[in-house]
Amino acid sequence: MSTEPVISRDPTLGAFARRLLVIVLIAAMTLAAWRLSGLAIILFGVILFAIGLDAGVRGTMRIAPLGRLGALAAVVVILVGAIGLSFWFFGNVIAGQIDRLSLQVPQGLRLLIAQVEAHPFGRYLVDHAREFGVLNLGNWAVAGLANLASSIARGAGYAVLTFFGAIYLAAEPDLYRRIGFRLLPRAYWPRAEQLSQEAARVLRRWLLGQMVVMMIIGVLSGFGLWALGIGSAFALGLVGGLLCFIPFVGSVIAVIPATLVALTQGPLYALSVVLMYMAVHFIEGNFLTPLVQAKATSLPPVLGLFAAVGFGILFGVPGVLLAAPLMLFVLAALEILYVQQTLGEPPTQERSQSVAASVSR
Repeated sequence: MSTEPVISRDPTLGAFARRLLVIVLIAAMTLAAWRLSGLAIILFGVILFAIGLDAGVRGTMRIAPLGRLGALAAVVVILVGAIGLSFWFFGNVIAGQIDRLSLQVPQGLRLLIAQVEAHPFGRYLVDHAREFGVLNLGNWAVAGLANLASSIARGAGYAVLTFFGAIYLAAEPDLYRRIGFRLLPRAYWPRAEQLSQEAARVLRRWLLGQMVVMMIIGVLSGFGLWALGIGSAFALGLVGGLLCFIPFVGSVIAVIPATLVALTQGPLYALSVVLMYMAVHFIEGNFLTPLVQAKATSLPPVLGLFAAVGFGILFGVPGVLLAAPLMLFVLAALEILYVQQTLGEPPTQERSQSVAASVSR
């Protein structure tokens, strides 16, 4: 009777290999998520823009007998037409004023440096700054133009991608929502549907309110600069309105070019511009934003500040730009997935009206 050698197998070897494979997959997915963080923020921008298009589509369908695709086509045509008409009416004026700004801002900076040098301590600081090349306006101009050109090209590419991606997403939102739900267990579908609806509602209201605030701030800033006799008022007002999209720092950044331009006309003009911007943003912060932005989209200042810092660290400049809607989405997810699902808290009247408002109280 022949006996075959018995090969002993270690039962723990297979379990160890499976655990090692899981760890490797988790590490690979983490690395991929980190490397694709820029794509994630672009995708969020696409979703945010699609939510805005969807709001326009719903409004169009209520006032016109059109299907979803027809209403979407009408919204896109109106949007592109409005942008084109704006450039046609104001493009030449703004382009000319931007050319003047490129000359006036460095001139105002030189005047500011000259006034600082008039004082002994200021001269000491300026001399040391020149030693390190900080005040080399020529290098600043070349580097600034190169960075501006690169940023404009990259931003234009992202804008085109966001625009067409949002159109596709707004055309068939249910299709892409079903694709996302297929990645989840069926038991989680109702909660995911609740989160998607709540997030869409909150972001839709925030986006509408933000656009209104930006438009009003741009008009008030431009009119105020024109009333003060400051050059390039249209361009500076446009810049001020667009920069209001950036939380906290946008309003501060908008004051800098306007003040430097006013400084070329005299110190009193510069002071009047600073006071005018302070008055405009006082009205915006205490009356306009609380009135336009519904309670469903009002972020507590501390959360908004840390959102801008945190998302800026994670995603760079796009994270700062989208800090407010990202935080609103996080608040909605915490309310539905943690407060209601994990803690078992029922949605109160305030929560059903506003996720963000309930968290801020």
